[in-house]
Amino acid sequence: MADAPETATVRLDHQVIGEGPPLLLVGGTAFPGATWQYDELLGPLREHFTVITFDQRGIAASPATPCPYSTRLFAADALALLRELDLGPAHVVGHSMGGRVVQWMALDAPDMISSMVLAASGPGQFRADHDITRGIPINVCMGLAEHGYENFIWRQVRAAFTPEFAAARPEVTDWLADAFWAHRPTLQEYLRHVIARQRHQTTHLLSQIRVPSLVLVGDRDTHQGANGSHLDQSRYLASHVPGATFRVLEGLAHGYFWEAPQISIQEITQWVNGL
Repeated sequence: MADAPETATVRLDHQVIGEGPPLLLVGGTAFPGATWQYDELLGPLREHFTVITFDQRGIAASPATPCPYSTRLFAADALALLRELDLGPAHVVGHSMGGRVVQWMALDAPDMISSMVLAASGPGQFRADHDITRGIPINVCMGLAEHGYENFIWRQVRAAFTPEFAAARPEVTDWLADAFWAHRPTLQEYLRHVIARQRHQTTHLLSQIRVPSLVLVGDRDTHQGANGSHLDQSRYLASHVPGATFRVLEGLAHGYFWEAPQISIQEITQWVNGL
């Protein structure tokens, strides 16, 4: 397969809590593992699963390396972590870019994956009329130049929620932005993760996935970003991953794990229990 890792895996800083079948949570672009530590989300999850959260290479205490980053390389790191912990096969949830990482995990080591949840994610370029920037998108460059790194992250986090929720519950959006910033990668490492996301391409490989798959997205995740809307990308994933279950969450946008943790957990646990 293309995009093969060209370097050894690194040992990822991680946390394991709870009891039950293993559940690995893979975050979005450069999101530290600490961003999963939201009490309303992680508390109930740990009652059902042995939950593993971690920092990708180059984030927080996980070492950076000079090699080019890719989603397949991040997948190799995550698989090595599961083997180190002797917690495979595991259910794996990948949010946004994390879903891209999870696709490679399922392609490269299906024996290590009990099931995968592709949460508001995508396969790379999937429309001939919508080219994807393979480097750093211009909106990221302009946002960082205009607002600076910290304010850019804060604005990105807030935009992941529905506007009415962000206005009514600013403490939640602030918590997520603060959790990112407290454990942030350097700006250089952040941009290397962005490039890895933009280079991701599994459109031609989705038919080879053979693990139970749930595609989960909010019906208001319609912002036309550098890769197209997550709703459109999720529809594509659901129609091209063999046997995938497709669930659309009403009234929710990209950050549904933090905006509606009870609904998110219910969707995942009911689906996993039905396998």
